[in-house]
Amino acid sequence: MLRFVFAVNVLLFRFTSCLLFDEHPLNSTVQAEGAVSLTCIVEYKTNDEIQYDMKWKKDEEYIATNGNIVDNLKDSSHFIVTIRRSSTRIKFDLVFVSVWNTDRGFYQCDVFKTENIVLASTKAFLDVIQIPGDKYPLCTASKDVYTEGDDVMLFCVSEYTEPAVTLRWNDGATHVVEIVHGETARLQKRLIANPDLNGYKAVCSMTNEHIPDLNRTCITQPLTIYYKPRVCIPQTGLISAGKQAFFICDTTANPAVTRYTWLTLPPLDKTEYNIDNTGHILMLSNPTMKQDGTVITCTAENRIGTSSKNVTLTIQSDTVTSAQDTVIINYNGNNKSRGNNTVNKETSTGLSTDVIVIIIVACVVLLVIIVMIPVYYYCLCSRNITTNQTTTIVHQPEVYFEPRDRMTLPLPRTRDATIWRRSFAAQAPDDKEVDAMYLEIQSNHYIYAATSRSNTMR
Repeated sequence: MLRFVFAVNVLLFRFTSCLLFDEHPLNSTVQAEGAVSLTCIVEYKTNDEIQYDMKWKKDEEYIATNGNIVDNLKDSSHFIVTIRRSSTRIKFDLVFVSVWNTDRGFYQCDVFKTENIVLASTKAFLDVIQIPGDKYPLCTASKDVYTEGDDVMLFCVSEYTEPAVTLRWNDGATHVVEIVHGETARLQKRLIANPDLNGYKAVCSMTNEHIPDLNRTCITQPLTIYYKPRVCIPQTGLISAGKQAFFICDTTANPAVTRYTWLTLPPLDKTEYNIDNTGHILMLSNPTMKQDGTVITCTAENRIGTSSKNVTLTIQSDTVTSAQDTVIINYNGNNKSRGNNTVNKETSTGLSTDVIVIIIVACVVLLVIIVMIPVYYYCLCSRNITTNQTTTIVHQPEVYFEPRDRMTLPLPRTRDATIWRRSFAAQAPDDKEVDAMYLEIQSNHYIYAATSRSNTMR
């Protein structure tokens, strides 16, 4: 056995002693859609007339030989192979024009002689930072239509890549990514169908820490949730006797409500109420005290189910008020039959609105008076002090006289004499009645001008 092993080693040495790799393929890292090349160089002796064949192998499967690509990879034009021969060496290249995600793996260059491998290079790992296809991520739902109470399954799907992408629902919830058959990565989200989810859209984002520019999102189609009607009667049952009252059956439903039904307990006569054409409005035309305590129920129906809402009537009569108390007569038939209603009197101890307003106004007036009194005295004292310091008051007499003299010139062709007149003015108090303020008294004094006719006074 040892002899056999030794003989094989000798033969291999004879064949390979003159054949060796000058360059082995090297490990490389490239982003998808980028370019990269792997090269191996073989050297041999000049006198070696043996014809060698070169082949590239990926993950234990040959993909190219010499200058040809394996037949089943002819459509893979994203890479080419070239071979250059000389008398002492062979250069064999594997060139990727555009790297695919599937190109990630181990590559090896092998040398063949007459279909037998005689030399193999070391393995080189081509690490591809894979990018999911343009159609990813995909947001889908498990069904098109859900009924209230169903499980809702939402999926965010991406192509499986290395390094793996990160899928995340934008509502902040944390979920586990599931790898499906080693080809796709799927992120799921589970919800319980309810009316609030009708029209809901979920957003999923896809990122990769090794590819900063990669940030894509997808949105699910709006959810369609079928649910039975939600019923609400916004009006209260407190109404006044003799006044019209309306009750509206307000609903939300999917699909739409197909029928409304109104019931009264105890039953009312059909002449006592009306229902509009749509069926969701009931009107009491003339409420009476005998209708107090009646329960009115609205029922809405669609093909998913029915829902109801009721309101109890409380009929108010006219209120009797006085200055001291207010007596309200309530008819309550909850505990006894309608024929034996009891009358309860409630005395109101609260003040009326008018009394409260009057009290408030009085308080405001009193407050203003209290504030104005010190202000008034302050201003009055200030005036007195200022007047005494800066002015002197001189009191005038009640009556005073102001004499005034004048002279009346003589008329032409009269004697040379001038009449001298004296007048005075008298000021009288306002409370005395005086016909004239000025009194003129003619005196008997004359001034003569014998030698002159110029009518001037000397």
